Amino acid sequence: MGNSRTLHDELKQIVGESGILPEAQLAAYTFDGYVPKAAVLPASVQEIQDVLQFASDQDLSVMPAGAGTKLSIGNLPQKVDIVLATTRLNSVVEYEPADLTVTVEAGIRLDALQTVLAQHRQYLALDPPSAARCTLGGIVATNASGSLRVRYGTARNQVLGLRVVHANGTVVKSGGKVVKNVAGYDLNKLYIGAFGTLGIITEVTLKLSPIPAREAILVTAFENTQDAVGTGLSIVGSQLLPMFVNLFINAGIGIGAAADARKPMLVVGFGGDPETVAWQLKQGQGIMEQNGALGVTITEGESRAHLQETIREFPAKDTDTAAVIAKLNLRRTDIAAFAAQIVEVPWARDVQMMALLGSGVLYLAIPVASDTDFQELADTLTQLRQSAIAAQGNLIIETAPPELKQRIDVWGDIGDTLGLMKQVKDRFDAEGLLNPGRFVSNI
Repeated sequence: MGNSRTLHDELKQIVGESGILPEAQLAAYTFDGYVPKAAVLPASVQEIQDVLQFASDQDLSVMPAGAGTKLSIGNLPQKVDIVLATTRLNSVVEYEPADLTVTVEAGIRLDALQTVLAQHRQYLALDPPSAARCTLGGIVATNASGSLRVRYGTARNQVLGLRVVHANGTVVKSGGKVVKNVAGYDLNKLYIGAFGTLGIITEVTLKLSPIPAREAILVTAFENTQDAVGTGLSIVGSQLLPMFVNLFINAGIGIGAAADARKPMLVVGFGGDPETVAWQLKQGQGIMEQNGALGVTITEGESRAHLQETIREFPAKDTDTAAVIAKLNLRRTDIAAFAAQIVEVPWARDVQMMALLGSGVLYLAIPVASDTDFQELADTLTQLRQSAIAAQGNLIIETAPPELKQRIDVWGDIGDTLGLMKQVKDRFDAEGLLNPGRFVSNI
């Protein structure tokens, strides 16, 4: 294909004038310093199929996207030609409140869906970053879940069925509209978390939850990380059934007695009927105080909503190249030791940390300055990754400037599963059309 103007004209023949983003707005889908040649917004599955056929004929790469909030995740691309965004596919296809299920098009925004569901006192129990912008297709493609996963599980646990368009235009349906619907291979699990490398998600069926009648958060500080982690794990392992149990280190989100940003802070959320939540708060506060909490604050109403938004948005640095976001998946009992290891690193004084103690996830928000030595940072992250692997965990870099991505694989080694993953990629996308080079081992 010659120049970008010719490409735009060709694509307009497929998706129409309103289905292609003006060149002046391409910045919305710019990532890692790459500006796509074109961004298309198909309004139907047929248009998606036609765009994929066109891209295949012209040897152009296609980057699947929703609102673009997760485009920063991944290795540097081999080439960036067409971004295919699903934001015009944004309808509720079928909603059965009595069955606690909903089917939606992939381009619907999470907060828009929650507004519809709230009319029946229901919601999708996922709280990934950028809820006001992110789409359901993007959430599912990246398996974005958030802190509520300790109570409700990840996106993998809440997706009942998918409709996906493969690179060759084949439309595939997996799963269904009931919780137990899998006979044979569970294809849903292949697409969820594949970052658009196996196909473009166009429709999602989800299971829902009732909105809790009351929600409240306990916040407290501790003198040291070990006490905070131990207390949090005690709550996770208790009968209290919290919605989330998060640890913050150097994050500055404290309330009342926990306002010292340098002290580790434990934030525990509860939700349910009022009597149950009252009991949970009393028991949770007692566990905290027995383990040396420096004052416990109960937060409800608007303050709770604001705090929960702060928690949700902690890893949302998708457009901020002034920070590196790293995610470690660890055994829950290893979090305190890893946090202590990170604090000992000379440059880590300003690193903020959030741990999902119920899931063994530790996020690092590492500031990047104009004089950052990216090779030194890459070496340090590599050492930390090796420590995580030795502890049967891993480390993924979710967001980073291109200067760091040039020096480190953001996914890390995936071991013996690489051969199988390449076979699956070849089976679903033999030409390497979708998101080439960005997934694990540059798949």
